[in-house]
Amino acid sequence: MRTLIKETIDQTGQELTIKGWINSIRSYGKLVFADIRDRSGLLQVVGGKDLGALKLESVVEISGTIRSRDSKYFNDKLLTGKVEMEVKDLKLLSPAAKLPFDIHQPELNVSLPVLLDYRTLSFRHPKVQAIFKVQEVVIDSFRRALKAKDFFEFQSPAMISSVPEGGADVFKVKYFDYEVYLSQSPQLYKSLLVSAFERVFSVNKIFRAEPSVTTRHLTEAISLDAEFGFIDSWLEVKDMAEYTIKFILTEVADKCQAELALFDATIPSVPDHIPFIKLRDAQQIIYERTGRDCRQEKDPSPEDEREICKWAKETYQSDLVFMTHYPTKTRPFYTYPDDADPEYNQGFDLFGRGVEWLTGGRRIHDYATIMEHVKEWGIDPQNIELYLQSLRYGMPPLGGFAFGAERITMQILNLSNVREASLFPRDMERVDSRLSFQNKKAPSPKTDLHQKLINYLDENVVKYQHLEHIEVKTSKEAAQARGTRLEQGAKALLMFADSNPILIVMSASQKLDNSAFKSQFSVKDLRMATPAEVQEISGVSIGGVPPFGNLFGIKVFVDKGLLKNEEIAFNAGTRTRSIIMKSTDFVKLVNPQIGDYAID
Repeated sequence: MRTLIKETIDQTGQELTIKGWINSIRSYGKLVFADIRDRSGLLQVVGGKDLGALKLESVVEISGTIRSRDSKYFNDKLLTGKVEMEVKDLKLLSPAAKLPFDIHQPELNVSLPVLLDYRTLSFRHPKVQAIFKVQEVVIDSFRRALKAKDFFEFQSPAMISSVPEGGADVFKVKYFDYEVYLSQSPQLYKSLLVSAFERVFSVNKIFRAEPSVTTRHLTEAISLDAEFGFIDSWLEVKDMAEYTIKFILTEVADKCQAELALFDATIPSVPDHIPFIKLRDAQQIIYERTGRDCRQEKDPSPEDEREICKWAKETYQSDLVFMTHYPTKTRPFYTYPDDADPEYNQGFDLFGRGVEWLTGGRRIHDYATIMEHVKEWGIDPQNIELYLQSLRYGMPPLGGFAFGAERITMQILNLSNVREASLFPRDMERVDSRLSFQNKKAPSPKTDLHQKLINYLDENVVKYQHLEHIEVKTSKEAAQARGTRLEQGAKALLMFADSNPILIVMSASQKLDNSAFKSQFSVKDLRMATPAEVQEISGVSIGGVPPFGNLFGIKVFVDKGLLKNEEIAFNAGTRTRSIIMKSTDFVKLVNPQIGDYAID
């Protein structure tokens, strides 16, 4: 009978059988020590040469006697650090091939693409496992929070017959002789179910065909949705969302102390009441704090999100802040207009540590009003007939909200890329393995970074100049070939910050101050990527990397000195092609973190 490793600590003198993976081997002549790993922990075993002949990660069954270690060899870092097993019988259940990289160090010192290429192997590392143990608690506590409020759980369909809210960011699916779509949201289903169950929630997958490769977007994500009826005000919806996120954070703090410690992570600070502010008021504050005029924008930009979070932290000592009352015409047709000012609605978003966590609000429940909106928004009523039935036959006042499980996990642990918080991330370039590696149809021109950059600029209707010139090897040569000033050049350095690939961008006329960068962004170790790593991560050679790290899935940092230039210039995937564009457009498209770390 198998004994779990954690159960061996109080069985000194007993003969037991354990099963697991070989985590490490240390040979001292005829005497061999190995750490065996199972789901409960590690145990040191002592054997002979047959144990030493096995490869790391081989699966074994070992029987032997548990004995106390000599006190001078106690290991306080292990639960089983005061005992060990003397091997009597060793069975090899499954041999392991040579590992492509070392998974037994405190940090996995390889790039994220490589970790995802070997996903089954990277899952075995304690820090990777910790990410999904935290995420498990996030999802479970979401369920328990709403169950405690008498919500009913349902599972929403993944396929929908039409796209009532419009837009091209949907996946089309051949369905026998018809065409259907993968669902972007369970919103209409959860709303119509309120007319029967009053309070509902769902944990389900959503799909977004956004042609974007950023550090915080996935094409398939886990959405935590809730909706409930018989509300008197949108504030009840906000309060339910606040209760839920506080419940989640409290549970993570209580149950994931070891996992949080692995990342030096802390739970976001939340006061008794999370502050909330209307969009236009927030934009006025941002304007007064930064001089950046965003007061007529329909949504906050990523830079605005970070700034309003800073304001909430400074003003209310809160890492979370609600932003409310967005322009009605820019939100979905079912969002309830504010009674006092119908140009704005009773919707809201929750931001945490500079990133959106949640979206929600009150919904229209009156059939006549919803039909007016359906017409005004240009929606075919037949496409949402099932939803309209629920309002036609009596719907109580209602509202709801939705969280992204991966994004919350990412923000709690301060991960640099949301793909780290997805077990099997899907994006433009990966479905399990890299699509370019699969024996499918030949890669389209979009797989080329230069073409991908051009497509991205065109899709976002950005004005730019595209230049072809002689091959350039230095920043000065590039400036001469482009006819620009040296300081306009956007120098893009692909580096590793605490083992995570990042792109550091600055003016070509300046140099990186490593100490300043590390201090500003709390980085312990910073190193340049090797030429092979640059090619592997970006798909292009050194010197050709454009400052658009979001196109190949890494975080971008930009020195504020570069942004003093109205226009910037950079190599566009090769040393013979360049782009010149406005620095403000660059910031909008890349969403970089801006710092002050370059020196002359």
